[in-house]
Amino acid sequence: MDETAGVAVQRGQALLDLGRAREAEAQFRTALSAAPGEPTLHALLAQSLLRQERYEEAREASRTAVAAAPEHVMAYSTLAASLAGLKRLPEALEAVRQALALAPGYAVLHVQEAYVLLAQERPEDALTSIARARALDPEDSDAAALQAAALYDSHRLEEADAAVAEALRLDPQNADAHRIQGLLALRRGGGESAVRAHRTALRLDPTDAHARDGLSIAIKSRNPLYGLMLRYGSWLASLPTGLRLLVLLLPFILTRLLRPFDGEAWASALIVVVIVFVVLSWSLEPLMNLVLLLSRERHLLSRPARLATYTFLGFGAAALATVAVGATTGPSRLLTLAMALCLWAMATGSAHTVNQGRRKVLHIGAGAAAVVSTLAFAGTVAGTGGAGLAVTVVLLGGVAATWFTVLG
Repeated sequence: MDETAGVAVQRGQALLDLGRAREAEAQFRTALSAAPGEPTLHALLAQSLLRQERYEEAREASRTAVAAAPEHVMAYSTLAASLAGLKRLPEALEAVRQALALAPGYAVLHVQEAYVLLAQERPEDALTSIARARALDPEDSDAAALQAAALYDSHRLEEADAAVAEALRLDPQNADAHRIQGLLALRRGGGESAVRAHRTALRLDPTDAHARDGLSIAIKSRNPLYGLMLRYGSWLASLPTGLRLLVLLLPFILTRLLRPFDGEAWASALIVVVIVFVVLSWSLEPLMNLVLLLSRERHLLSRPARLATYTFLGFGAAALATVAVGATTGPSRLLTLAMALCLWAMATGSAHTVNQGRRKVLHIGAGAAAVVSTLAFAGTVAGTGGAGLAVTVVLLGGVAATWFTVLG
C-alpha cells in the first residue's frame, strides 16, 4: 500500500469513528484506486457502507474481500452484518461462524453471532453466545446489554433487570441498555419510568428507530387505560399460539354462552363489558396515536404508524356516516356495512404493529374494501341488486383482516 492509500485509510478510519460514514467511504475508495487488490480496504469500505445502511453494496465489498483473502476475519464479519441487514439471516449466521472458526477468541464475534440469533428469534441460543463473549470480555457493556435483550425476549424479566443494571454499571451511557430498561418498564405497564429510559436512549443515539418507537409507546402508556392494555397485550403475546387464539375467541364464546339468559340484567351488563373491552383493545392504539399526532411529540410516530392512524380515521368516519344514513333512511343492511367498516378501522389502525409483508397485504385489502364498501353503500341506498353480496364481502374481509392483524 503506497503513501497516498495509507493516508486515505487513516482519514477514513478517523471519519468512521466520528460517524461520518459517507466521507469515510470516499477516503476508502481513494485508497482502493491506489491498491485495488487490498482485501482490508474492501472490508473497510464495507464498514462505511454498512453505517449508511447500503447493505447490498456492503455485501459485494465484503465478498470481494473474502475472495481476495479467505482467512480475513473482518471481511467475514462485515459480510455477516450486510447479510443480516438484508434479512438473509441463515447466510449471516454462516458467515459470522466462519469468522469465529478463524478467531474464536474475539468476544465481538460472539456478540455478533448473538445478534443474528436474536433476529432469528432464538434468544436461548443467543444467551449461549453472549455467555462466551462475556467470559472473554467481562467489561463489555454491549454484551451485557445484549444479554438483557435476550433475557427480555425469553420473558426472564428479573434476570433482564439485573443484566441492564450490569450494562449501565459498566457504561452509564450505553443507549441499548437504557432502551431495554424502557422496554422492561413498558412490559410492566409503562409510565414515567419508561418515558425517561427511552428519552435517554434517544438522546444518546438519535438515529435509533427502536428507541423512537419505544418512546412513542411510553408516552402513550402514561394513559392508565393504555398502560392496562399494554400489560394485557404483553401477557397475550407470551402465551402459546393455541392458548392465545382461545383467549381471543373468548368474547365470542361468552356471548354464545349467555344467549339463554337474554333479558337478564347481569347478562346484558356482561355482554356490554365484553363488547367495550374488545372495541378498546382494537381501537385504543390508533386513538392514542391520534392524540400523539396532535401533540408536540408527533415526530415520534413512524410513517407506518401515521398511515395506520389515517386509515383508521377514514374507515371510522365512513362507519359513522353509514350509521347516520342508515338511521335516517332505514335500510338495516347499512348497519351491517357500518359494522364491517368498524372491523376494517380496527384492523388497519394496528397495521403498523405487524411485519412489513403482512402490512402490505393488509393495505391492499383495505384499498379493495374501500372500493367495494363504496359500491355496497351506493347500491344499498339505491336499492340495486348485488348490494347484499358486496356488504357480505366487506364484512367477511373485515373479520379476516382483524385476525390477520392479531396473528401478525
